[in-house]
Amino acid sequence: MGKLFSAHGAARWLSFFAGWVMLGRVHAIDLAAGAIISGLAAALSLHLLPAVHLNPAATLAYAARFFAGSLRAGWDVARRVAARPPQVHPGVLVVPCAVPQGLARDAFRALASLQPGTLPLAGQGPELRVHCLDITAPVAAALDADALAFLAMADTPRHG
Repeated sequence: MGKLFSAHGAARWLSFFAGWVMLGRVHAIDLAAGAIISGLAAALSLHLLPAVHLNPAATLAYAARFFAGSLRAGWDVARRVAARPPQVHPGVLVVPCAVPQGLARDAFRALASLQPGTLPLAGQGPELRVHCLDITAPVAAALDADALAFLAMADTPRHG
């Protein structure tokens, strides 16, 4: 329970409590219940998921890269599917992935799946299978750059 009163615990409690408030419960009894439930959720999350020390500059750089990439990819997908005939060459590629397997790889796949035009699938070892809207696009290079930016956020070592 001591972890709950750390900086990580406070941040998690605050994020859970903010989610509670966003649900629209702002009466006194609702806020009191939300504070207690958020504390329990934060304590449980600290037990199940260890605290990660994020590099603020690298996190901002990754966020900027992510949103710029989302805009570019969204525009590219719209252009490809609006063309007559559609300019798509879908398929699955096997690409190297610098993010080690486990929770870090799962988090990276979840974030990368939000990019239009690609969907990372499970992979073995240093490889990742990726379903692409266009297999002729430089998907491997883009994913490798994204993986390096992702790893820089938590100063995680590369796979392999």
